[in-house]
Amino acid sequence: MKSTNNEYNKKMSTTNKGLWIFSAFVGISAFFVYPYLPNLIPTHWGISGQIDAYSDKKMVFLIAFLPLALMALFTAIPRIDPKKISYQLHGKAYEIVVISMIFFMSALYFITTAVALGYDLPVDTFVKLGVALLFIIMGNVLGQVRHNYFFGIRTPWTLANEVVWRKTHRVGAYGFVLAGIFALFSAFLKGMLSFILMFVPLAVLVFYLFIYSYLVFKKLEKQDLERESKNE
Repeated sequence: MKSTNNEYNKKMSTTNKGLWIFSAFVGISAFFVYPYLPNLIPTHWGISGQIDAYSDKKMVFLIAFLPLALMALFTAIPRIDPKKISYQLHGKAYEIVVISMIFFMSALYFITTAVALGYDLPVDTFVKLGVALLFIIMGNVLGQVRHNYFFGIRTPWTLANEVVWRKTHRVGAYGFVLAGIFALFSAFLKGMLSFILMFVPLAVLVFYLFIYSYLVFKKLEKQDLERESKNE
């Protein structure tokens, strides 16, 4: 087991080093941008795509250092999860999701600072495209995710039973790709229709997976009881 852990750590170390360096660069860049920012910077955009909330320009440091904070979290998770072995089995899937999240959050920082500096960018379109891409990426790797306590579709029933975990993740993989496609279309629309295409499919998917995992668990539980009664 120890040699397996060493192999996994070596495999991930190069990517991790690159992501740490990139995340640190993103954070440090805020110190160079800060003097040129206005006193208030945009921090939220409404359904219409217009800015509807501003914050003190010190907020740029929080946004800039978020990728670095996420890297610390993503690095810690495989070390503290009781099912460490799972990260050796789905290491590539985990790596892909980590890379995607770090680049997505970094892109949000760069877009926010660009708008604060006066550049006219369709922020809502960029964000929706980024979210759509994240959904599609997650859908493509979910089927590879092994049973663990932090990464994947976690319901009481997927955590309690590995068969339920596998079945739910197979269904969820298709669901997230489909939700990503809807989100992709929403990027080219405005207003309530865009909001519906972005969030309704995701809400339906989350609710469906919750119920699905419960039903699969109950079905397996019933089969176990029937098997036990036959043996008696």
